[in-house]
Amino acid sequence: MQIKHLIYTLLAGVSFSACNLLGPVDDIHPDYVLTDDNVITDANSAEYLLNGIYQYYRQREFASLRPAMFILTGTLLNSDVEGSTNFANNDVRIENNAVLNYYTVLYSIINQANSLIVQLENKRPQGLSDTRKSEILGEAYFHKAFAEVMLLRAFGEFWDQKSEYGIILYNEPVRDNSEAKGRSTVAECYSQILSDLKQAEQAPTYAGMAYKVNKITVNALKARVLLYLNRYAEAAQTAQATIDEALGSGMALESNYLNIFSQGFSSHELLMAPYVSYPQEQIYGSKVTDAAMRGFGTTIKLIAEELDPTGNDPRYTQTYLSTEAGNLLQKYVLNDAATGDNNTYYLMRLAEVYLIKAEAEARNGQYAAARMALKPLTDRAGYAAGYVDTIADNDLLLAIFRHKYLELSAENYEEWYDMVRYSQLDGTDFVSLGYVHSMAHLNLPIPRSALSGNKLLEQNPSYTLN
Repeated sequence: MQIKHLIYTLLAGVSFSACNLLGPVDDIHPDYVLTDDNVITDANSAEYLLNGIYQYYRQREFASLRPAMFILTGTLLNSDVEGSTNFANNDVRIENNAVLNYYTVLYSIINQANSLIVQLENKRPQGLSDTRKSEILGEAYFHKAFAEVMLLRAFGEFWDQKSEYGIILYNEPVRDNSEAKGRSTVAECYSQILSDLKQAEQAPTYAGMAYKVNKITVNALKARVLLYLNRYAEAAQTAQATIDEALGSGMALESNYLNIFSQGFSSHELLMAPYVSYPQEQIYGSKVTDAAMRGFGTTIKLIAEELDPTGNDPRYTQTYLSTEAGNLLQKYVLNDAATGDNNTYYLMRLAEVYLIKAEAEARNGQYAAARMALKPLTDRAGYAAGYVDTIADNDLLLAIFRHKYLELSAENYEEWYDMVRYSQLDGTDFVSLGYVHSMAHLNLPIPRSALSGNKLLEQNPSYTLN
């Protein structure tokens, strides 16, 4: 069997093996099970497997949840995604296919990362240098950690380190004969994530490409995780180190907010964004554009007006446009056959790291440092030079939340998970503020297919009660 065919067969096996996480979703049985010790034989086959992980971020299954989550947080008004009304009311059904797709693809990323790690760690493939081998392993561990974070905050009680409701953890590839597993605790999940991020430090240095994982991306995700863990001094320190390394490597905040999105994955502000090229390698991005045409949510407008009553914040006024042709969300406007430019997903960018530092410093009582971290973003948004100094200490955390909402809205769901954290840490009532209709559920339901295929898997408590 030629190696190229072998790898493609393996990729199919990895993807379909993920169905074992869900029970009898379909009747597909891969011809090739991940037991062959000779799958990775040279440098090319190792790179093929790694590229297969990146491919998952462009798939429909990864993208289909996006408009629904933006409806939940009040960024968008409506969508033709299944269960849009349920998301608006925070009453998502356990049969929702967008939720199932998201759950499945994240475990597929973990499964393929584990396959690559297991196949490569104890081998010396022909033509693969020790340096590149370490880099590939670092990238694989990052993807594993990233998917674990996304799963934990979507389906687990990520805000409560004492909770039993984490996610199912896997450190080996899932095969057809894999036994059922129960959920790990949240503390165990964070321990695994930090361990994977430690291994991910082998990732390559930044080379000007946001679509390839690098050491800066790894540290940025670590800063986010430390913030979730309420380890504020460490989060602030890691965020600052990430900013320093980013600026020293050629990254920078764009001088104009809309420049981020007009450049797609080429923006120097992006830390993680899938590679796209029209029409061969597109992401499933039209759903966000179509949903925007149906109208914008009320929360984005409300927060913009609370921060700037004059209505001049470009993160709203220039980004959420209402025209005679319809509503345009300027974060997703690329679709150019001539240049190959196409929409990407902004999974992580440098602005978030500044905001992580700002919140971590504020929660640690370091208000001057928090204001200093927030200032580059408010300056870019056109606020007065001394604006951050006018925010009272007691108001600073909520101000940071609002700026983060405007800055990162309709990108990677940070606005929702910030609401969850603030509600649990500070008692912030986002329903009374008019930002959301309900916070009856702080996470998504475990899909019915996952429950039916795994007798040890428990549903999230708020859905069990309903």
